[in-house]
Amino acid sequence: MKKLLFLLIALLPLLASAQSGQSVVTLKNGTELKGTIKAIDPTDALTIVIAGVEAKIKMSDVARIEEDSQTPAPSAEEQSELGEKDKLVVTDNADYPESFDLQVGNTKLRMILVRGGDMNMGYDGPGSRSMDSEPVHKVTLTSYYLSETFVPSSMVGEVNGKKYKKEYFKTDNWGTVNKIATKIAEMTQIPVRLPTEAEWEYAACSSFQNAIFRECVGIEHCYDFFDNFKAGYAIDPMGPTKGLIHVMRAYDRNKGKLNRSHYQCDRYFRLAVKVKDVIDKIK
Repeated sequence: MKKLLFLLIALLPLLASAQSGQSVVTLKNGTELKGTIKAIDPTDALTIVIAGVEAKIKMSDVARIEEDSQTPAPSAEEQSELGEKDKLVVTDNADYPESFDLQVGNTKLRMILVRGGDMNMGYDGPGSRSMDSEPVHKVTLTSYYLSETFVPSSMVGEVNGKKYKKEYFKTDNWGTVNKIATKIAEMTQIPVRLPTEAEWEYAACSSFQNAIFRECVGIEHCYDFFDNFKAGYAIDPMGPTKGLIHVMRAYDRNKGKLNRSHYQCDRYFRLAVKVKDVIDKIK
């Protein structure tokens, strides 16, 4: 009874602020969850909404709850001085498999874990306007898997019943690759898809870049339609669902991996899936 009373007293100052805005829930295993707390029962669990998804967390797993300060994005002057180590910070250190193999027929595609965290998305330095990379804005990415390479032509052949000579499948048609991704998801019962632009940039700027981008050079399809960046904080942001052209990103362009300029040439694609959507199938 005394322990419960102490817990209630400790939580009282947090309840008003936590339920009115973004909160940070730190679990005893070190994982940080950022979202809006919908309800707290100190004797049982709390309910938090992350990127529109409701999750129930046992209070016995919670180490602390804090109000998210939502640190504003850095100014243009500050961003131009940011080193790569300041671009993002990993906050999810939960025990997930570091990789798994996605198999279609006789073809396997290794999916690499990208641990979630906070990122200053975009670039506000010299040449940023021509790169369509403004404004810098803070985002949070929940953990996901991203394919180690582009989708190989052999896997597309397994889907379409055709043979391709190229090592990796490429086309300038976004609809084609999106249909292929959808078919792969249906055949494997794993909800893979094209990566969002935020997922692509986070992986390209994180410590996981060496594992994922070490062999793949070229322009890549993203899931989002292209639009100007918007200021403001978001969790797992996704661009507009309508538009004239989809986002294309490239790791090896001469202006760097933060370049959002439009490219006119054939493009490759890779696959992504959120940890929460696949963890029960791969553990």
